[in-house]
Order: sequence, then C-alpha cells, then structure tokens
Amino acid sequence: MLSDTTLRYTPGETFDAIVTLRQNGRDKFGFVGLALKDAGNTTIGTFTIDDQVRTRTFSDGPRKYVSHTPCGADATPPDSLSWTFHWKAPATNVGNITLYLAGLAANHNHALSGDDTYTMAIHLVPDTVLLNVDNRVDEKALRLWPNPASDVVYFDLQGANGIAHLAEIWSADGRLLYVAALTQNKLTVEHLEAGMYRLRITDDKQVVLGQASFVKQ
Repeated sequence: MLSDTTLRYTPGETFDAIVTLRQNGRDKFGFVGLALKDAGNTTIGTFTIDDQVRTRTFSDGPRKYVSHTPCGADATPPDSLSWTFHWKAPATNVGNITLYLAGLAANHNHALSGDDTYTMAIHLVPDTVLLNVDNRVDEKALRLWPNPASDVVYFDLQGANGIAHLAEIWSADGRLLYVAALTQNKLTVEHLEAGMYRLRITDDKQVVLGQASFVKQ
C-alpha cells in the first residue's frame, strides 16, 4: 500500500511505498511494479530503493520496474512478506498516472500448482488538475465519508451560509459529470467508475457552499 492514500501527486513529490503480501502456508512471495502515464502508457517517474538485498529496479525495453530480488522472496517465518521502495513523480504535470502492482504467493513446490497471483492498480491525478475546479470555498466547510466510497457518500456542511440544494460531481480533469437535487445528506456514487472525484454542494442560486475530493473504489 502507498503511505499516501489521497491518490494525488505533486510534480517532483516522492512517495514511500510498502508492498505486503499475506497468505497462510506460503513461504515464497514476490512482487513487481511499474508506473505508466495514462496518455500513451509510457514509463513515468523514478523508482529508487534502500534495501538492495531484497529489492531491485530493472528495465525491460523502454519500461522501468521495481521488484523483489531472488534473496528477497523467502519468508521466514512464513505466511507474509513486505518490501519497501520509493517512487518520485515527474517534475511537471503529465496528467493521470497509474501505478500497477502484481504479487505472487508461492508454495515452493517448483511447479505452477498452488501458486496465487494478485494485482492492483493505483490511479494518481495531479493536484494542479483538481485545483482547476473552483476552490474559492473553504475546503473544510464540507466533510464527507466514507472515503474511499463504494456505494454512497454521506456529507456534512459546517458553517455554510445557505441551504444545500444541488450536488455536483466533477471528474479529476475538471468535467462536470453529474448533478443531483438534494433531499438528504447523502449521495449515491455506485454508478461512477473507480477513481478520484470532486463533490461540490451548491444552494438554489448555484452558489458553492462547500467542496471536497473523494475516491470511488
């Protein structure tokens, strides 16, 4: 898991990452990861490591990866294993980036039987994109939960000078996706694809009362 769970990046920012695999009865684990710019699926950012015995970086053609080493695959005691690495975001805003991770839990029987694989995609959007949505309203005025959300987002307006009337959902690239009239302090989000969104609450004159970012999982 990434130590920063906001799913945003600032150009030049360095993220500290921990990958952990757990499965009872397994004594061999491994992982591999790469970061690709969504536009063109090209390698972006820079991986660095501290533990050169258990982790490594390598290239395969134009793409650059981070992974375990052969010595870093043994779990003693068994059942789980972790690795750490760092990823530095590009120096400029390149749009959305996806970090792809794959893991393997093996039973060390020197065959493919009994081994399990796991995959995960972490979507990162630049802060500068979300800041293009009107941010003149105090970010603390709107509190929402759960975050990440899967089906429903609940919210609470704190100190707003107006009555909530409409909810607007904006995409990470600044597009208005959805507008709903409010009758209660919750909003259905199950129709959204996984990713980061902006929720804005307005009054009946379309004055923004509060806004906040959330992740749909």
